[in-house]
Amino acid sequence: MALNMTNLTSGQDSYNPCWTPLVSDFVVIMFLLINHVILSSCLCVTGIVANVINICVFLKQGLGTSTSISFFSLSVADLLGLVTLLWYDMCLNPYLANLDTDILFKEVAYLTSGWPHGCASRITSWTTVFITAERCLSIALPLKIKHVITPERTTAIIIIIYLINILSLVPEYSSAYYDWTFNVAKNKTVFGLVFRSNRPQTAGLSFLFHGSFTLISFFSVVTFTSVLVLELRRTSKWRQRAVNSGKQTATMSKRDRKTMIMVVLVATSLIVCFVPTVVLSIVTISVSEFSVVGKEVNLFNTCWSFGFLLHSVNSNVHFLLYYKMSSKFRSTFQNLFRRTADAVDTHDTQWDDHI
Repeated sequence: MALNMTNLTSGQDSYNPCWTPLVSDFVVIMFLLINHVILSSCLCVTGIVANVINICVFLKQGLGTSTSISFFSLSVADLLGLVTLLWYDMCLNPYLANLDTDILFKEVAYLTSGWPHGCASRITSWTTVFITAERCLSIALPLKIKHVITPERTTAIIIIIYLINILSLVPEYSSAYYDWTFNVAKNKTVFGLVFRSNRPQTAGLSFLFHGSFTLISFFSVVTFTSVLVLELRRTSKWRQRAVNSGKQTATMSKRDRKTMIMVVLVATSLIVCFVPTVVLSIVTISVSEFSVVGKEVNLFNTCWSFGFLLHSVNSNVHFLLYYKMSSKFRSTFQNLFRRTADAVDTHDTQWDDHI
């Protein structure tokens, strides 16, 4: 037996005709329009451009170190998250509902962008966990870190992070699909989301995976970042006492310190931007009415619009941090795009001469 999502929601509301949602339809439309259609869409476009640049720069530098592999993976995850979020923003445009089409775009977004974006966000979070953990390990084992965290092991860990998060979507996609069904609200057959009979079992499993993966990665990043901040403070005091240390030692210490600061800033950005996601994930797991098919679906969509908006902010910040903190990244970026600009100028000159 299959259940249409819209009919399922309507059926829940019909049991209590006096039910008054905490957020009205007008309010949720305004938040969807502002947060998704306008703000998030603009940030997605800029973020996609920024992360494509990040990927090009890291590939140009070469993926020969664990750090470059990790940041490259982070950029790929951010890019995937932004592409899926941009499609999600387009599907949530309130004006699409006024077109009276036979396609329910909000339901289409559920499997084509909602869950894929959540998966990409978790990959971003777990990659940040690995980056901060690697920095903490470099503090504990400064002389052995290059032998412990090799590029090959880093690649293997990153692949495992991607695979585990992707496989966690299997329960959701095994219980939901798209089909043409009769829609009670529109009084016609529409293309939308349909749930299989095993939905009650798999829904709990899907949100359990999503919530637990999100919470564990978030608090791991908080823990490792706290350790790095304490180490930065300790190192700062040590540097003040070691003014007369050798020049080479000071230079190496400065380089390591700058890398650590960049890692801390990347992690801090994720912590700040993912706080709403963590809170909303806990509420979604704990409160049955706070869901896409619950009575408080308007409140659900309104609150999550802020979570998605901050995801796009976090994915935009990374390029600025890399460019500001890494002289190697900045130099590669300038050389790469200066060469591209020179090639365009040369082509234009040759074209003008031909004319």
